[in-house]
Amino acid sequence: MTNPIITEWTPHHIEAFGKEPLRFNHQAHLSPLFSNETLADLIERTPRESYYVNTMKRGAKDRSSRREGEIRNLSGLDVLDAVAKGHIWIMLLNPEKVISGYSHLLDQIYSEFQEHVPSLNVFKKKISILISSPNIPVFYHCDLAGQTLWQVRGEKTVYVYPNYEPYLPQPNLEKIILNEAHEISLPYDQAWDNVASSFTIKPGDMLHWQLYAPHRIQNGNCVNVSFTTEHVTPTVRRNFVVNYANGILRRTLGVNSLSQTTSGPQYWSKLATVAAAKSLRLQKGREQKFKIDFTVDPAAPDCVRDIPAYQFSK
Repeated sequence: MTNPIITEWTPHHIEAFGKEPLRFNHQAHLSPLFSNETLADLIERTPRESYYVNTMKRGAKDRSSRREGEIRNLSGLDVLDAVAKGHIWIMLLNPEKVISGYSHLLDQIYSEFQEHVPSLNVFKKKISILISSPNIPVFYHCDLAGQTLWQVRGEKTVYVYPNYEPYLPQPNLEKIILNEAHEISLPYDQAWDNVASSFTIKPGDMLHWQLYAPHRIQNGNCVNVSFTTEHVTPTVRRNFVVNYANGILRRTLGVNSLSQTTSGPQYWSKLATVAAAKSLRLQKGREQKFKIDFTVDPAAPDCVRDIPAYQFSK
């Protein structure tokens, strides 16, 4: 019998799952999937369209200095060395397509979730690996699917905010869903930290929070390795449909007072709005374009070397 990944489920974990920020204990950090050798192999074999690498000014408090980069002509161990010495943040997408063990890990995680929370009803899920430098931040943002964050190595502090106004303005959320704005485009006020749930997490900690809850992260003075999972359920899908339709209605008709109900006649009319918008091509696809202007270089300051800027789409 496979040992459980989550080592304890309390009645509160089960009752509050998806309704408030929760901390769990896990054993995934003990897996050889997160050894330096496996991570280096994963980095080397991950295709260009399946990773992000970012940097920003040290001490930056907002997203204005955030930059997109690339990894070129480096071994995986060279990249890990650059992370340790520099100021970079890497996300590796779809690792299960490169190393099958990550697929098994993802399946076991959601098997355990649905065993304890049968109403979850997940029909789509994914995993991503995060490798980041000491003291680097992740700016205030929200995610569009159900989200968990699993700490594997290092220490970071996570701030989770309420998923309603003013912390999550509806028009901003709609623009993110319509692919008209980046997830980190949400407005942020440092005074909101007074209402945030704050967690300092170490290896063996996992966090889960309510849908769309904005959050930001500050690494401790150490290399961090973690992974996220995302999941889509009927509830997540219905919320996406409603906010997508509201964005179309707000933009095309100038309507400002828009319901977020996910059932009944209002929901079905929103679903029809989404279908009409897509059939009439009123809304662009999900392709994203990035300005790439640096490459990871272990010999450069902060392990970031400027290159002539070019555009990359995926």
